[in-house]
Amino acid sequence: MKRPLKKLVFVEPKSTHLHVYSRIAIPRLGSVLLGTMMRNKGYDVRVYIEDIHAIDMDDVLSADLVGISALTSTAPQSYRLADKVREAGAIAVLGGTHVSFLPEEALAHADYVVRGEGEFAFLELVDAIQRGDGFEKIQNLSYREPGRVVHNPERPKIPNLDVNPIADYHLITGWKPGGVVSIATSRGCPFSCTFCSVPGMYGHAFRTHSVDRVLEELAVHKSCAYTFFADDIFTANKKRVKELLRRMIERGLTPQWGAQVRTETVDDPELLQLMRDSNCFNVYVGFESINPRTLKLFNKKQDLAKIERAIDRFHDHKIGIHGMFVVGSDEDDVETIEETRRFARQHDIDSVQFMIMTPIPGSPDWAALYAGGQKYVISDNWTMYDGHHVVHQPRRMSPYELQMGAIRGMQKFYSWSGIAERLLKGDLYYATIRYWGKKMLREWWKDEDNRRHVEWLKEQIYAECEQVGRRALKSVGLPEVLLQDKVGQLLRRFLGELDVTVVPLAEAASDAASRALETIDCLITPIVKRAEQEKGEFYARLTAVTDSLRARWERLPKISFPVIGGQGPVFEPFARIGLLFTGNLDKIRRAYIMAGAAEGLWEVA
Repeated sequence: MKRPLKKLVFVEPKSTHLHVYSRIAIPRLGSVLLGTMMRNKGYDVRVYIEDIHAIDMDDVLSADLVGISALTSTAPQSYRLADKVREAGAIAVLGGTHVSFLPEEALAHADYVVRGEGEFAFLELVDAIQRGDGFEKIQNLSYREPGRVVHNPERPKIPNLDVNPIADYHLITGWKPGGVVSIATSRGCPFSCTFCSVPGMYGHAFRTHSVDRVLEELAVHKSCAYTFFADDIFTANKKRVKELLRRMIERGLTPQWGAQVRTETVDDPELLQLMRDSNCFNVYVGFESINPRTLKLFNKKQDLAKIERAIDRFHDHKIGIHGMFVVGSDEDDVETIEETRRFARQHDIDSVQFMIMTPIPGSPDWAALYAGGQKYVISDNWTMYDGHHVVHQPRRMSPYELQMGAIRGMQKFYSWSGIAERLLKGDLYYATIRYWGKKMLREWWKDEDNRRHVEWLKEQIYAECEQVGRRALKSVGLPEVLLQDKVGQLLRRFLGELDVTVVPLAEAASDAASRALETIDCLITPIVKRAEQEKGEFYARLTAVTDSLRARWERLPKISFPVIGGQGPVFEPFARIGLLFTGNLDKIRRAYIMAGAAEGLWEVA
């Protein structure tokens, strides 16, 4: 249906990310780039990036069409805004990483979803609306028709990025020239980190702007104080980057700049020197982990020696380091987080970010581990999917311990002693950054949603303990059916390590079973998550116990224990049960480790 469009508004909802550069608004390019393209076609355009300036809702709701970006953690905000836009009679279009992978979810709130690289799809959509054409030929577009959802085919990735205009930052409400700008010189990432959605969004092929085009954009922003090269991996093509840096130096286009790089950047001495000579101020390095097993799990092609070498060589060239670590993999435990914090301080990393592993839609972790049902997610609140809230069940610690470990690790790094270290070196900039980090974490704890999330995680691990109360428990009954599972056998040995008397309960009614129930303080019952064909037989055997010993059963405190088919042992349920008998989580963890070693599941370090 033909509809005249004159005023277009683009909105980037406020970021939920928690890091020391949150105070320095580095705008993402998607909205301002689309805004520039549509302004060049004659439309009245506004761009709101909420990290820079509050959204004027009257202005937004007076538009004919509103384009809204959505990361996973900002998706609820984006959906609420899209609902309001449609209520006001305007057209709502959603784009961004989250809705690119979950377009049907987004279409519950928007008229259209632009998936993946959106420049051409958005242009064609607006033209089709203006002309009253159909949408079936617009690649990367999702929309609803009566009785069905339509997902048009994928569009080939843009091979030559120079076809896009230089983003006009003056379109951004509240943006002030001379501050911070983002310049993307490439798209795509040739690597395959399991927690990252970038390859799924932009592909593995490394596509670039020409060096001349990047220099032109640097000249446009020559008065800006700091340039962030918004590439996924700025130094992925070292030959090209060296050419760019040489020509930046020749042209005098050398603002202070920073970029995301990998550790192997430092293996090229010429590149390192060019970075320093072109006024590189800092780098954002995805170290990810100091745990070799975690690095292998993440498919990260680096080791601890590479990480240490990168830190030393960047610092030798007077380049600051923002170290980014991911904690909470299946190979991490509480000690890993503390060791990471100590490592960061010992190697004098300038600033850090401890991100909690999060199953972002579009990442291999989401597709292989979560959407496939092999692990379970404990929260479906997208707002919490920002890397600072635990939303999944880690294997070697409870979700509560992971949450507290990540936040406390940041607090210990951004401490008064860390600030003092920088002041004693005369480094006022990073002393200030670390002070901001300390203040940022205080503000995080003041947020009601954050406190509620932490309290909820704490309740999960202590729920059984509170159910039973502060009684001195010494014995526990385990149904025989549970002990047939390898995880159940581990549970029995674990309880033995805690000096708890384990009483196996027969599956059929008998005097012996009845007497056994008289001798135990509480009963553990299994919750089974395994293949459907196995469930019937398992539950039938369990029902035989409950029916035959109903009277005794009802009087006992009952503690649930999940047996998760295919996943193997998970520490958190063991911790919940261990807390019935001791309040010392360290003792519980030692018992778990010793029991697993005795069962041949792992070696004791």
